[in-house]
Amino acid sequence: MHIPCDKLTIGLDHPEGDLSFLSHAHSDHTSGLRKQPRILASPETLELAGFGPRLADCPGAKLLDAGHILGSRQLLVDSDGRRTAYTGDISLKPNVFGWKAEIPQCDRLIMEATYGDPSYVFPPHEDVHGTLSRWVRGNESSNLVIGCYELGKAQEVIRILNESGVAPVISAKAESFTSVYEKYGVKLDRIVVGSDEAEEAMSHRFVALLPMAKAKRYFASRLAEAFGRETLCAVATGWALHHRFDADAAFPLSDHADFNDLVEFVARSGAKDVEFFCGDGSAVLAARKQAILNC
Repeated sequence: MHIPCDKLTIGLDHPEGDLSFLSHAHSDHTSGLRKQPRILASPETLELAGFGPRLADCPGAKLLDAGHILGSRQLLVDSDGRRTAYTGDISLKPNVFGWKAEIPQCDRLIMEATYGDPSYVFPPHEDVHGTLSRWVRGNESSNLVIGCYELGKAQEVIRILNESGVAPVISAKAESFTSVYEKYGVKLDRIVVGSDEAEEAMSHRFVALLPMAKAKRYFASRLAEAFGRETLCAVATGWALHHRFDADAAFPLSDHADFNDLVEFVARSGAKDVEFFCGDGSAVLAARKQAILNC
């Protein structure tokens, strides 16, 4: 997918075009851009993606906050008298770092619809943060492992745990991203697995963050045997709102717009031409239409 801009074409999280816009550094967005020499993105995104200095410029393009992970941006382009906005992944509600998406006025809107299903309306972030914190405090005699994506979600969970006085043990991969967060001013207290500090921490009750694939009861049982202490596991993902996981607890912590947020974004953007990707947005458009009829 691409759009015109100032006699150029911009690929939208895609390598086609004279240059490419990269909305954020999650691998499902970066995988096709590793050989693209000209990328329009925030410096944080390029560093998290490991792309080095490839920043491109396009006079008719503007980057806006997306409220997703560190460095996430939306793209706003004025071309031939028409304004187009492309969102990538966004979040309208401020996350634990206070980041949230701007809502631009536009004629054409291209946006993700991961949670375009009306059943996906998340509880307030602070409620989820509180539930997770209470679970950690309520199991002080057990080792706890929490499954989450190592970029974005892990850093949110670290901050939530820090606010409860806990510094979690994290993987080397999660640390590679967390160190970039810290470089850009996001202070996070954590312990990296394999370090002397981690060895000391794990000789007592500890809390650790794991990749989602390992956050299962069978792996927790193996850890319990290895450390001689009950080990409980949890996951932190928006899909936990409805999906079941092989875990002792599941927290619907999401850095994506939920259904109501998508409806609000579309309505407030004023866009007449709306396209969705990464999900079905038909229910979003239907809800927007119904809201107009009810006015």
